[in-house]
Amino acid sequence: MSEQRYTILVIDDDISTRTTLADLLDRPNYQVKMAEDGIQGIEMAKRINPDVILLDVMMPRMNGYEVCRRIRSDQQIGEVPIIMITAMDDREVKLNCLMVGADDFLAKPFDRIELDFRLNTLCRVDRYRHLINEREKLEEALAELSNKNRQLQLLSQRTLDAQENERRFVAVELHDEIGQLITGLKFILERKGDDIPGLLADARNVANELMQRVREISLNLRPAVLDDFGLPAALDDLFKRFTSRTKIAIHHNVNPLDEHRFNRSIETTVFRVSQEAITNIARHAEVNEASVILIIKPNLLRVSIVDAGKGFDLHAKEASASTGLSGMKERVLLAGGRFGLHSMPGEGTIILAEFDLDQAE
Repeated sequence: MSEQRYTILVIDDDISTRTTLADLLDRPNYQVKMAEDGIQGIEMAKRINPDVILLDVMMPRMNGYEVCRRIRSDQQIGEVPIIMITAMDDREVKLNCLMVGADDFLAKPFDRIELDFRLNTLCRVDRYRHLINEREKLEEALAELSNKNRQLQLLSQRTLDAQENERRFVAVELHDEIGQLITGLKFILERKGDDIPGLLADARNVANELMQRVREISLNLRPAVLDDFGLPAALDDLFKRFTSRTKIAIHHNVNPLDEHRFNRSIETTVFRVSQEAITNIARHAEVNEASVILIIKPNLLRVSIVDAGKGFDLHAKEASASTGLSGMKERVLLAGGRFGLHSMPGEGTIILAEFDLDQAE
């Protein structure tokens, strides 16, 4: 295994000191860089990110104390080990060096053995610091991964809950509406009497209504127009069918001839949120009209569903459960969008779904 190389930066204004250190540090595993003053030394340290800095205390323009202080305050190079070089064996000087963040001292004239010893010690300290930093980063990454896994599990569970709610809704529709129509048709067919034409007419009417309800449920589950013609056409068709069935007018700016196509997940999500929102309006809002605003920009898709109806308390769990708000929110989040909701009792409701199209390619 090859020997590890260390980059050593010498910051000293005295050329003889730099020359002496260059000779003493002439080793295969050392790469030595020289700076002639403190300002140049700080710039060079940022550029080369050395393993150790040898820093002279007494220098013009900017002394070693100030250089050390600036290095320690720099996020990029603040952890680099610093050995202060001084010609004075003075307790006060050493205390000042420690106060500004120095790791060790080296007195002039230099002793080769002492220099090697201090460099080796600080290189080991630096490796230890890097190991601790990497371990902390790894622990943070693992904690973040664990948190993301918990969030994913929660989203998956909520998605399953939303799917189960949709299945329950379909089951109720089949049982309450389709089941009743089939029972009525069976009753007509089993009736006895001489008015055969009348019985057939009644059966035909029930069969037509049954076919209409089956078609409605089928379209609500997955409208073919969404796949064939896109979101604007599908929304326009949804609003027309909704108004025909409920007599609630949906005022909207949706152009069914708009041929914009979006990411399939986004198209489905906007359609489902709009469908669920206007269904809630019919069930809970007690209004005769509502508004849907679709905004399409090169990098943004936003849909807003607004009514001036009863509204509700956002913090009431029973309201959230009965209106499927959590399911709407989960749909939008899973599709990479943002979900907004505003409602107060007596002040209506606003539902917002927004998507960055640049991130959805």
